[in-house]
Amino acid sequence: MFSRPHPRPDREQRIAERAQRNAAQAQTCLPRRTAVMGGGTAGPAAKVKPWRSEAYRRAVASLPCANCCRVGNSQAAHANLGKSMGSKTSDATCFPLCVACHEGLDRGAMFTKEKRREMEALWGAQTRAVVEGMGLCPQINIPKE
Repeated sequence: MFSRPHPRPDREQRIAERAQRNAAQAQTCLPRRTAVMGGGTAGPAAKVKPWRSEAYRRAVASLPCANCCRVGNSQAAHANLGKSMGSKTSDATCFPLCVACHEGLDRGAMFTKEKRREMEALWGAQTRAVVEGMGLCPQINIPKE
């Protein structure tokens, strides 16, 4: 019923043609990539080890929820700004959230992305000030992030 105008090339020929197209495309992309990224090829980004302190996280969890002010059910929630998948930001960005608010924030149900970033920065700064002001964690030096 349907006829092909040309015979279908064999598998090896198709693979070779695809490899040539990919190589040609890679060559056209390379100058732009090196110009944008400052020369050279891009390698994996250097990992910066975030500041960690269990004592600080415990002090944060002892505070009331930053969102609903519930007392006694808080967790140290990490801000999600400037992190990659599968990693946490520095503990200095933690703020207290009750279980329900923490779940809502992580699901994106409480705020828009922009508002969430704004609130996380505000709550993190307020939490650092409270922890330092109350002397809840005097033995550590909390970095300003």
